[in-house]
Amino acid sequence: MLTFWGVVTAFTVFGGIPMVSGLWLFERWRSRRRNRGGECAACGTSWHSTPSGEPYLIHGRLVCQDCAETARRRMPWHFGILGLAAAGATAAIVSDAGLAMLILLPAASTVAMTLGAVQLMKLANQKALRRIAAGEFPDMGALGSGGSIHGEEVLP
Repeated sequence: MLTFWGVVTAFTVFGGIPMVSGLWLFERWRSRRRNRGGECAACGTSWHSTPSGEPYLIHGRLVCQDCAETARRRMPWHFGILGLAAAGATAAIVSDAGLAMLILLPAASTVAMTLGAVQLMKLANQKALRRIAAGEFPDMGALGSGGSIHGEEVLP
């Protein structure tokens, strides 16, 4: 028998994961297309129109200074929302299945996923920096002057 939380979990797993994966792939494709066209991966502003003209690296994408500063300001909010979602999921598990399920699915998994996501972001930046240093990063040619990278990441 499916409970309310079972339906929510089933919808999240079978509907949410493909949707989030599709959105992630679309965003990645759009970012690459914009970078190859000489634009910021986030807002699409031409590098020649930006105040500094030098890109920043976020998740292995080249972004302008304004988008980098916006990402830095939003990061605490993203972690706060993730924490609230983890608390809500933990409360739902405890209310529906009891303490035994909470022991099987610890709230620490949220911390592990968050740390894993941060490590993946750092890995993307390191990979992009290695490709830039080796001259293999195709998006740097769109900067015109060769350009330089203005900071490895936006995370504090």
